[in-house]
Amino acid sequence: MKKITDYDQFKSILPYSSEMFGVYQPLIGWKSKRILQRIEKSAQVQNEFLLDQLIKHFNSDTSITDIDLRGCELGNPHFNLGEFLPSGKLLNQRSILLQELRKRLQKNTVKNVDEWREFIANNDLKKILNEYVFRYYKEEFREKCGRLTTLRPNPAETNEGLFLRVMQRKEELYQQLVSQLKTESIIARIIIELVNSQSVAPLNKIFYSNVNYNSKESFWSIVKNFSENFKDPYLTFDPKKDINNVSLSPLGIVHLFRQYFFEFDTFLGSPTGHVWLAPGSTVELIEISTRKTITEKTYQTEYESITKMEKSTTEQDEISEAVKQDNKNDLKLGFTTTVNQSWGTGSASASGSLNMDRTQQTARETTHKKMREQTQKLSSEIRENFKSTFKTITEETNTSSKRYVLSNSTPDLINYELRRKMRQVGVQVQDIGSFLCWETFVDEPGEDLGLATLVHIAKPADLIPKPVITETVPPPDVSTNFTVQAVWNFGDNRKHNQDFPELGFVPLTTFQVPAPPDGFELQKSNYPNRFINIKYISHSGEDSENQVWAFNGKFTPDYSQIEIGVVTGPDGLEWDERIDFVVGCTLLYTASAAKLAEIAASNAAKKAAATEIDTANAEKTRQAFLTAAKERIEMASNITKRKYEDLREEERIIVYRRLIKSLMTDIHYQVKTEPKTLHVLSELINSIFDVNKMLYFVAPEWWKPRKKFSQYLGVGDFQSLTADSVNWSDNVAREDNYLITDKSHPAPMGSSLGWLLQLDGDNLRNAFLNAPWVKAVIPIRPGKERAAINWLKNVNVEGADGLDAAYAAPQAELDEIKAKLLALDPGDEVGSHPQVTINDAIRFLCTQVAQKHEESNKTDHYPKGAEIHDDDKVSATPIDKVYEYGFYPLQGSFRYDPSNPDPNNPDRNFQVFDQWVEILPTDQVVPVEVTYNPLTGRQEPPA
Repeated sequence: MKKITDYDQFKSILPYSSEMFGVYQPLIGWKSKRILQRIEKSAQVQNEFLLDQLIKHFNSDTSITDIDLRGCELGNPHFNLGEFLPSGKLLNQRSILLQELRKRLQKNTVKNVDEWREFIANNDLKKILNEYVFRYYKEEFREKCGRLTTLRPNPAETNEGLFLRVMQRKEELYQQLVSQLKTESIIARIIIELVNSQSVAPLNKIFYSNVNYNSKESFWSIVKNFSENFKDPYLTFDPKKDINNVSLSPLGIVHLFRQYFFEFDTFLGSPTGHVWLAPGSTVELIEISTRKTITEKTYQTEYESITKMEKSTTEQDEISEAVKQDNKNDLKLGFTTTVNQSWGTGSASASGSLNMDRTQQTARETTHKKMREQTQKLSSEIRENFKSTFKTITEETNTSSKRYVLSNSTPDLINYELRRKMRQVGVQVQDIGSFLCWETFVDEPGEDLGLATLVHIAKPADLIPKPVITETVPPPDVSTNFTVQAVWNFGDNRKHNQDFPELGFVPLTTFQVPAPPDGFELQKSNYPNRFINIKYISHSGEDSENQVWAFNGKFTPDYSQIEIGVVTGPDGLEWDERIDFVVGCTLLYTASAAKLAEIAASNAAKKAAATEIDTANAEKTRQAFLTAAKERIEMASNITKRKYEDLREEERIIVYRRLIKSLMTDIHYQVKTEPKTLHVLSELINSIFDVNKMLYFVAPEWWKPRKKFSQYLGVGDFQSLTADSVNWSDNVAREDNYLITDKSHPAPMGSSLGWLLQLDGDNLRNAFLNAPWVKAVIPIRPGKERAAINWLKNVNVEGADGLDAAYAAPQAELDEIKAKLLALDPGDEVGSHPQVTINDAIRFLCTQVAQKHEESNKTDHYPKGAEIHDDDKVSATPIDKVYEYGFYPLQGSFRYDPSNPDPNNPDRNFQVFDQWVEILPTDQVVPVEVTYNPLTGRQEPPA
């Protein structure tokens, strides 16, 4: 491939495709009322910020003496107007001890050894720890500990589990408190050691960020540097040292260009493969090639066509379509969609000149760079995306692929190189018109857009039914009554209690204790020292009437029997008659230890079963939550994006609403406004402004970061996924972290920035939602420039401030403006002005734009080169001359200045000003016979 030096061979080749492009430039000088209102809002914030900065340099001891908190009454205030802070700027401290010392240092600067010793002597650190530090941490502990009492149980958590969890948290709080107090104590010891060792430098480092800080000097420095006349945040330059009120104008200009694509030539490129044939052999080459055409719809729905690895050929070898697609996906472009025309612009750099040629020079330079970079980039992508696969086989197969048969009937070995066929595409750029535009801003454009809500009903967890647990209660104590026959028959013998010291009574009989009921045992604790109360029931015997007898009993050591007897008086008892007694007692039985252990084991088994069910249900709930979260993450990432045109049209409607409201004023843009009035206003506005061709530029989010938005799953707690998610980076819970799965598509742009994202929106919609403002541009209809300027001068729209200021330009340009305005209208107001104003320059610019539009509709003969015979020229408008005649070489490849045109294209307007050649691959492969030197291995030139 060689460089093309003679472009004359390509003359008259018609373009096979074209793409429109535009460059928008706002103009400087007109003080837009709407923009100034936006600036004033910012100025108010700046003023508040200034006051906050100045307050920091003072200290005040203002106080109130009479305080009645119960009656909410205050009185007797003592105002102190404040004093400048002492020298030395103190650091903010995390330690409570250091914070208290910082407060005391604010009243008196301490810097040298003697001052530090005196300061520590006057401020007992241990006392400060007790009175201030501990009190602070105690209150903090009480507050946090109190909040723990309001914790709610987790799913399937028992009350006992909640209690244990709360107690564990309280223990952690306590240990944290102790650790903090230890740290504070160590800090106090460090300060004392530094003071005792006269280490002043470390002390000053601990407490001061700037030891040499002077509050009074800092205060006046801020006052001096603050601008009282805050007018414009964007442009503050002064080109002529006499324009002090520079601001961004609501007026701008768009220069339109068309990019043409011409098919020049084809050639064979570098080798892509090699085939050799032995004498008498035949080789079949089958080229398996899948040509995939990616339309706009496919691009949005078939994600795998971009990222999936597959053995196929993905080719986009048409540069004109690639340029259109690249323009559509460029976040920095403005957007417009109309029936007749679709064009975008990638530049919005302001210009202080109202000169038509100068603005077009800048526009041409921007267009040249943008288009050159754009087509170079895309052609590079095409080369990288193209791939062909060849198979060498020894038998014929049925396939729809291209089949090549190479035979060698010679006695020599033949080598073939497989070379790809390449295209040479010529590109030219032509100026096709200029439009004046109205520019304004729409703040927070995304607030008026509704967002999609994903409907997903999570499958409930398949929980195990939990039975009602009734604990077995130990049986109550039981009692058994019994009666016993006892006989007194001792004759004349006197009996005393002392005779039976181990019993304390005179035994009469022994009673065998009956066996306890099943599962019970004698309640021995009810019988202290084995004694049991025996009740007298009756007796019979000679001469025994009206006698009172007392009885007692005592268990044997093994509690198998009860010895029952009579309790005598101090002198004993002597009765020689036989008496038969009937006595009784009550035995108390309680559940045996074995029975209690059996009941406890049964209850524990029930609780264990319930806990097992709770654990299983908790795991099922967690799994259901994870499944639902995973499904929603994957569903959200797989949602089909809406049509590009629909999203852009919705955004345009949002911008339209704000702008039309501004143009109609608040009174007319009301629901109750008479429809007839709205009809008239709409027709009037549409006749002046080409509303359908409105452009809008989305400001990057970083100008004013938006509110943070987190990924919302709608199920459970986001933090509960922490244990089931993996972070491969730093494992830090960042504010803008988001969730993905192994099957979810890559997150959209803005996910890592905390952007508000629309599920079915594309990257441009998400940028629109998070944009701090949108700059909207509405072209003015050709011939209506003066009417549009008069409309915008209205006090309810933009006002006329700044238009009477002197226009800063070379004297030759000022003389040209004055002369041509007076030539068009001898009574023009410019004649009464001592110098040309911005208003005069704008009116002249309106005249130039209108004249250029008139010229675009006039036919002439093209091209105008002297060497072209009149019979070879075509009759066309200057905008259509390339379509009619075709390619015509441009001398020098690029023309920057409209006043220095190509000699063969001498018109000042509608020039072809840029030209270059692109190289593109095709899907065609050509075998070329080659020979090699057997000694050197180098390819020999063809004979």
